[in-house]
Amino acid sequence: MVGSGLVVVWTAACASAPAKIPSASATPTAAPTTIAPGVAVSPSELTLPPYTLSTSNPLPAGVSAQRVVKDVVIDDLIENAALERRDPGLLAYSDTGDLLQAEQQEISTNTSGNIKVLSIRDNITSIQLGSKADPNNSSAQTAIIVQGTEIREQRTGSGPRDHTSRQFQVLLWVVWSPADSRYLLCDTANA
Repeated sequence: MVGSGLVVVWTAACASAPAKIPSASATPTAAPTTIAPGVAVSPSELTLPPYTLSTSNPLPAGVSAQRVVKDVVIDDLIENAALERRDPGLLAYSDTGDLLQAEQQEISTNTSGNIKVLSIRDNITSIQLGSKADPNNSSAQTAIIVQGTEIREQRTGSGPRDHTSRQFQVLLWVVWSPADSRYLLCDTANA
């Protein structure tokens, strides 16, 4: 009885219509990652650039170089989104202190000058990390030098689009934000 039952099940399985295998689709893309309210980026934009550590001025104890670099990349993306959207409120998720005020002023200047940043992309090619006291903020001891290229497209009023590409090398300081559980950019100087 059991044997004939298995034969019936086996026969039924063999007699059923072949299973339809779905055709392959295009390469799947990773879901965007939210980095600030209303700001989502492709995970590929969060790839860490090459970075080095200063041997003469090592990072302060307990500071993770990889974490600082990751947060700096995120801060840069948020700043760019804030400039494109003319949204100074977004800057609180990337900046603090003097740098926050400077970035807010840039948005204010762009708005009053009827300058619309259409797109801004930074290609960070290297980051150097170490310790150096920020002369404007005694709590900022982690310094970084960021190098790369900025590509910006903007328009004044209804004028033509203006495309610029410039190399940059900038000295930045970061501070840990317990409220955000990440490092925020707090000041800058010429590298």
